[in-house]
Amino acid sequence: MLPAWPAVFAANRVNFQEDDALFHLRTIHNLLAHFPYRSGFDPYALFPAGLNVPTGPFWDYLIATTAWLLAFGSPSPQFIDGVAAWLPAILGALFPVLAYFLARRFFDTTAARFAVLWIALLPGTFLWMTHLGLADHHAAESFFSFLTLVILCAAAESSGTSRVVLAVLAGVAMAAFLATRPAAIFVPAILACAAAWEPLIAFPTFLAASTAAVLFIPVTGALWSQYTWLALACAVALPAASLGFSILARRWNWPRAAAPIAALAALALVFVARPSLVSSLWFQVSRVMGVGPEGRVATTVTELLPIFLSGKGSWWDAVTERLGVVWIPALPVLVWVLWQAIRGRRPALRLFAVWSLVMAFGALLQERMVVYFAPVAAVLAGLACARLIRWKRPLFRYAASAVLAAAVIAINVPTAIQQARPDDSPSEDWHRALLWLRQNSPEPFSNPATWSQYCVRLKPATSPRELPTWGVAVWWDKGWAVEEIAHRVPMSNGTQAGADDLARFYAETSPEAALGWLHQAGGRYVIVDPSMPVMGNRNSSFFYSVVQTLGRNFQDYIRDMVQAQQAIAWSVTVYLPDYYRTMAARLYLSDGAAVAGTGPWLFETRSMKTNDGVAVDVIAWSQHFASEGEAQAYAAAHPAAKLTMGCLDPLVSCFAIPAVHGLHRVFSSDPTPLSPQGPMRAVKIFELTGDR
Repeated sequence: MLPAWPAVFAANRVNFQEDDALFHLRTIHNLLAHFPYRSGFDPYALFPAGLNVPTGPFWDYLIATTAWLLAFGSPSPQFIDGVAAWLPAILGALFPVLAYFLARRFFDTTAARFAVLWIALLPGTFLWMTHLGLADHHAAESFFSFLTLVILCAAAESSGTSRVVLAVLAGVAMAAFLATRPAAIFVPAILACAAAWEPLIAFPTFLAASTAAVLFIPVTGALWSQYTWLALACAVALPAASLGFSILARRWNWPRAAAPIAALAALALVFVARPSLVSSLWFQVSRVMGVGPEGRVATTVTELLPIFLSGKGSWWDAVTERLGVVWIPALPVLVWVLWQAIRGRRPALRLFAVWSLVMAFGALLQERMVVYFAPVAAVLAGLACARLIRWKRPLFRYAASAVLAAAVIAINVPTAIQQARPDDSPSEDWHRALLWLRQNSPEPFSNPATWSQYCVRLKPATSPRELPTWGVAVWWDKGWAVEEIAHRVPMSNGTQAGADDLARFYAETSPEAALGWLHQAGGRYVIVDPSMPVMGNRNSSFFYSVVQTLGRNFQDYIRDMVQAQQAIAWSVTVYLPDYYRTMAARLYLSDGAAVAGTGPWLFETRSMKTNDGVAVDVIAWSQHFASEGEAQAYAAAHPAAKLTMGCLDPLVSCFAIPAVHGLHRVFSSDPTPLSPQGPMRAVKIFELTGDR
């Protein structure tokens, strides 16, 4: 909380970290305007037809109910924002309690204390998702999934009434988790697989899944809820089959090794009952994993990338930035836990082993899964620390404990403080631009009360009562900010809806084609920001995401070459004509005005391989020309040479670029000229005119 406080609580507003938090704020404010009824449809979420609310309701209700109770039924907008900013940090602070009891259950008090130390100080993605101001649902989904595991492990080792009560409570926690993130079907799947392996946890798992299914009924109809029901059916059927088989096996002396056959039979029955749903689920999983043409957008979302690819440096830098160093002691202990679970018959340990293994692979495949793996990694790291200080003499044991605890603190705390400090909310320039849009553009709906009205969820193939008259062309990662701050309707949003169309618009090299689409689609305003030019790290550039979304080759716009002189070599980035001709570059670099061009360069290159076997283009010759025509004439006269024509400045085109007619800049948050040396911060808004 402390490092983020100055960034989150500004003088006149709460700066929510990440744009997804703004989506929840929009939903929560609307919910409290009609409390306790939550709108199922948001007409402002996407142009032109709106969008059914794409998340589960529990997180929104948790914030709204807390604010409503604390304010005695009349929370102000500022109070609601404050509660939303605080709750993720409060949930994050509760994780050490759960980690303590889980570690003590399996190991000892020393391991539990070290588990608390690890999870309390852990930097990386887990800290970011549970720190002050991150009002997205990640903290809740991680907390309630971990709570489900902790309670179910306790139920597996209890008996009688306690076992039933704990199993039902685990089901309540699982229902809260699934009502927060209905798409997280892997949790019921883990429980089903663990119950199929170990019949002794089949009964509490069956009770927990049945309880969760009953409590999930009100959420039916939410996005992805059909897959949640499929997973819950498996989580009920597999434990029931395992339980039934174990009863029959004891009566008829069947071999225990045949138990998976019963589980597979139950799973087959569930799949046969809804084969189309299973194939649809496989398609959605492939899309989110970035497989196939439909998965291209997912490859532009950092949290959906494998953890070793989501950073800016080597795989080591990427993993330690997202997970800290907890994985170093945790992974060897995970192998030991798996071995103990296989050798022994302790039901709760088997559940913990399966859970930990799946979450470890999940974190490897997607960064967002770190929030699930981090708590169990802390428990495993706690055991590793306890094993390291198993001295017989108390004095040695206490001294070793102090040294090891100091090492954990010294490794984690500086990194954690640094990572919790950055301000990842919409910048001051974005706020100024969106407030200008809110105050200086006409209402998109004929009825201004549409913004605050209650809307029921739309059924398939039905249309809203009223459509907006115009939309805002903006890249999807700022769509929720356009809605919540500007009260206007974005043409793409954080669900990546509309991303393909907007990618084609921003990458279009023909202004006539781009504006023709904008007229036809109903857009009125276009927003561009400092991420348009490709400066420094490409992965932080909007342009790179656009190219990936369209499935195009980045080398068609920008190429890296190597300049060598004597024993020194350095990288040279060459910007090709199509980079400057895109609508993104035309609008941001020159406000759509004509550019005379300073004359391009020609580079003759030869392909070489580095010691690592990577092919690079080494510049053998280069020359500057007064015009593009002269450079083209030279290239035509030397057909055998491998020539590339381009510019060296990403902010100034050396090619002549005609003006864009039909878009007029109406706002810029920073009118000073662009400069590679100075900070680029201008957010610009263009309005579509009648010219085409």
